Amino acid sequence: MRKKNIAIMILTALTLSTTVQAAPTEELDEYSLDTVIVTATRTSESIKNVPANVTVITTKDLEKKQIFSAREALQNEVGFYLSPTAETKNGLSLRGFSGQDILVLYDGQQINSAFDGSIAWDSIPLNKIERIEIVRGAGSSLYGGHAVAGVINIIPKESTGETNVDMNVSYGSNNTWKRGINIDGAVNDDLSFNIGYQKRSTQGYRGYYKTASGKTTGSSSSTADLPTLGSGQYVIGGRGEKSKISEDYFVDFTYDIDDNRSVKYSYTHNNYNYAYNNPFSYIYDSAGNQIFKGTILTQDGNYVTIKPSDYLGYIGEREQDIHKINYRDDENQIKIGIGMTDLKKEGYSSADSSATSTDWDGKGSLASYPSKNYNFDFQKTWEFDKHNVIAGFAWMKEKMTYTSYGLTNWNDWNSISSLNSINSGSTHTLALFAQDQYTLSEQWKVYTGVRFDQYKKEGGYSYLASGNSRQDFPSKSFSEVSPKIAFEYTADDRTTYFTSYGHSFNPPSIYKLYRRAGTSMSSVQANPDLEPETSNTFELGMKRDLDDNTSLGITLFHVKTKDKIALATKNGVKAYYNLDNATAKGVELELKHKLNDNWSSYFNYTYERGENESNDQTTRNWDIPRHLLHTGIDYTYGKANWGLDAQYVSERQSPDADTGEYGSEDAFFLMNTYLNYKATDQIDLQFGIQNLLDRKFYASEATSGRTYTLSVNYSF
Repeated sequence: MRKKNIAIMILTALTLSTTVQAAPTEELDEYSLDTVIVTATRTSESIKNVPANVTVITTKDLEKKQIFSAREALQNEVGFYLSPTAETKNGLSLRGFSGQDILVLYDGQQINSAFDGSIAWDSIPLNKIERIEIVRGAGSSLYGGHAVAGVINIIPKESTGETNVDMNVSYGSNNTWKRGINIDGAVNDDLSFNIGYQKRSTQGYRGYYKTASGKTTGSSSSTADLPTLGSGQYVIGGRGEKSKISEDYFVDFTYDIDDNRSVKYSYTHNNYNYAYNNPFSYIYDSAGNQIFKGTILTQDGNYVTIKPSDYLGYIGEREQDIHKINYRDDENQIKIGIGMTDLKKEGYSSADSSATSTDWDGKGSLASYPSKNYNFDFQKTWEFDKHNVIAGFAWMKEKMTYTSYGLTNWNDWNSISSLNSINSGSTHTLALFAQDQYTLSEQWKVYTGVRFDQYKKEGGYSYLASGNSRQDFPSKSFSEVSPKIAFEYTADDRTTYFTSYGHSFNPPSIYKLYRRAGTSMSSVQANPDLEPETSNTFELGMKRDLDDNTSLGITLFHVKTKDKIALATKNGVKAYYNLDNATAKGVELELKHKLNDNWSSYFNYTYERGENESNDQTTRNWDIPRHLLHTGIDYTYGKANWGLDAQYVSERQSPDADTGEYGSEDAFFLMNTYLNYKATDQIDLQFGIQNLLDRKFYASEATSGRTYTLSVNYSF
């Protein structure tokens, strides 16, 4: 830990020293507060004139670094924590809120799953991204549900109307590949297109381990000296490497009706598969062969029973289509969007864990939960002398069906032997929204906005094959009003202050409403009476250009959440209930600086604290890291570009918990570096190293060590 702190101090000192020694030499394009963002107010505004903490990540930023999914592009931004081991749908938090409380849009289309609100980050092709806009804080006044911690809008590249071909291939540690092609062109002066393909795959690394409890009595077939955790459990082996394959196809067409009006259709298809390979055991027979079943006598005189299913991980699959039609009328300032996110397939299979150590016959189960999201969005802008007014309406329908099957062969999805259960339902939302940007004076602006959502839960039912039991759930409606008000004060050409209050909400996911796992006391039951979680967010911030090359931002936030949904047992019924209240508060500091034409640096730090309130007791939310620090430097000389990033994340568990072992949430300090070289006008070479110092630690699971990636990009 001492070495980690020293490394942090050195790198931070280097970053800050470039700041204090710098003399203004030229305007800082990539870090300018004049950068335009659309997501914050639904109109084009410079970052400096938005009363919120916002960030724009550009294509140039993405191309410098070696990342596997759009989620990884956020890991060095202020306020974000990205788990080094979590599945790509999860493991991301902003201001202490998980992905279900962050609204994520792709080309304006919501990609939060209708099933559970999670985000399929791998479904977004990296070589299609033009920019990522991040707006922190309550966003329900403009965007409705999920927008509690913020809104992330991933904006795809537009066709330039000129013929361009971009190809890239990269290879790295753990047999990781990334290959893609993007073709940009035009049919005529009015019709342009963009078409492409990308495939990402990795063999993965050993991260998940299986643990087992020991018993004082038993009869053993062999003995073993097993690793032991602080809890007294034994580590018996693991599932092996988790391989992933993500494949994307995308196409869009843009038709310019005239100089002011255009219509665009875009389609993105994603196939995603994952599986665990090469399971391993720490228990061996006399010949040195691994043992995966039986009762084992440990070095402590305890007995551990193991079975094959302990070592077999999930096999998962997802197939997703995203359709989007956007209409723009710049003269009349009208925007219309029609979209559908269709998760045709999503699910996983697993081995039967109920079998004993000796009688398992390869059976298993399959959980399938496809879902769909349909939406329509209309907005119009009016500009008056001192007012800029936006108003519109939105409609959305989400539906999902969760089906559980029995399999005769756990890793063959076509070997269905029985139907276990069906759970289904849908939600329907109709909303009106409006926002007024009022210029009180040259220095003062006030933003007022409100959205009214009418939400209906309908069509819910649960069928259990055991007992031929079907339960239908009544429809239920509720409404939510989400106001927001923000004040912006421009002290001078370089300094802006803002303060805001916003109300936001997150409706319960469909599976928490309608999924019924069984009839036993331990089975999770459906709860169609769930109400949305609601939050009130207060912010106070400053944005300042210290000089032409240096920007500073400070934001204080406080979020109070009511009716948090949690899994609990009430009156003998285990289900999801509106139980808890919670508080999240903190401060975000961000400093960006360009020393000269060659050197630039950044530093951001987040201090945050979360508390849960339940049954008149207040406890710390240990899922929220108290300290988040990201810093880095970037150097460009001629055709070469080099960068070094570092991050520190504090522990996510109580001080008396065991650290440095499987299951712990250790504090960690990581450094990544990258080198880019433009060999010719058409060829770019890239080399990157992740976890440069080869740190070994745990984020629940074991993390990967040092990895390398080499890439070639060719354009013509």
